[in-house]
Formats: sequence, structure tokens, C-alpha cells
Amino acid sequence: MIRQWGVVLLEVVVPVAGYYVLRGFGVSALFALALCALPTVLFVLYRAIRWKKIDTLAIFVLTIFAISAGFSFVTGSPRFMLAKAGWVTGVIGAGFLVSLLFARPLAFGMARSMIAKSRFADSLRAAEWDELWPRHAWFRRAWRVATVLWGAALIADAAGRVLLAYTLPVDSVPALGTALYGVTFVAVQVLQHLYFRRVGLWRRLAAS
Repeated sequence: MIRQWGVVLLEVVVPVAGYYVLRGFGVSALFALALCALPTVLFVLYRAIRWKKIDTLAIFVLTIFAISAGFSFVTGSPRFMLAKAGWVTGVIGAGFLVSLLFARPLAFGMARSMIAKSRFADSLRAAEWDELWPRHAWFRRAWRVATVLWGAALIADAAGRVLLAYTLPVDSVPALGTALYGVTFVAVQVLQHLYFRRVGLWRRLAAS
């Protein structure tokens, strides 16, 4: 939990707070955005060096940062750089939807990984999910619906993020974009919870 909050602090809070601090010292919006993105970039590189492995998403994040920074500096406009979060979020959302074509959808794998490390691992039988998958249609359907929900929500979030970047005053976008992350996450969690409750996912797992 501490590690997760540390990632949130480094990748969300520090860049936004740093942007407004730098703007307060008179740094241009473009340079402030570039400087505040560096902690995330350095963190991605640190993980790659520390674990001697860099995943596809990390490569994508670094590529988007390089392209958006380069394009923004060439044009002199920070808006493309502001929109980069939208491109990243959109690709992640698309990844959820594409995962429906594979043996296990993305929501299934992510949820199992989180639950396996929680105090609910035994009661929700996280170690048995691979065995439950081929046996129960209701189980497969629940995770496919959850995957569609996350994919659609993240793509909608991405579209909203790009819209904010190109329509609102530059200095209002970092704060509003961060708020949008919170709104999207809470909304999807609530909808997912209501759906799981309606189909009795957790009840069935605990009882079976």
C-alpha cells in the first residue's frame, strides 16, 4: 500500500504541484511541463535499470513524452504536451478492449493480482481463478463486462483529456486533468461494484 501511494505521489501529485510552483517563479508553461514530467521519466528508467526489464507500456510512455516534448518545443505551444496524458490513457483503454480477444481479459488478471495480495485472497479463492474460468460462464462474463467498462471509461477519459488540453487555458489543464483521473477512477469503481453486486460475483466466489 505504501509503495502504491508512493507511485501516485511521484507520478501524479509531484508533477502537478511542481508545475504550479515553477509557474509561480515565472517559468514558461512549456518548460514547466517538461521539467515536471522528468520525475516520471526518471522513475520509468530507474525501474528498467533496477529490474533489468522495460515493458511495452514504459516504452510507450517514454516515446509519447519524447514526441510531445519535441513537437511542443518546435511549435512553441504546450498544448500537445498537455494532451500526452490523453494519448497514454487512450492506449491503455484500447488495451483493455483488445485483451477481450485473448484467453483472459485484462480486468481479470489485474483484479486477481491485487486480491491475491490482500486479506481477501482466501475467502475469494484468488488462487483458484484459473480453474474457475473455464467452468463458470457467469465468472467469465463478469470479468469481460468489467474489462469493457474499464476500456470504454479510459477511452472516454482520454478524449476528455485531449479536449481539455486544446480548449481551456493552459494553466488550468494540469489541475483539471488530475481531477479527471479521480472522477474516472471513482466512477468506474462504483459502476463495477454495483454490477458485481447485481450478478453476485463476490457472493458466489465466497460460497462456491
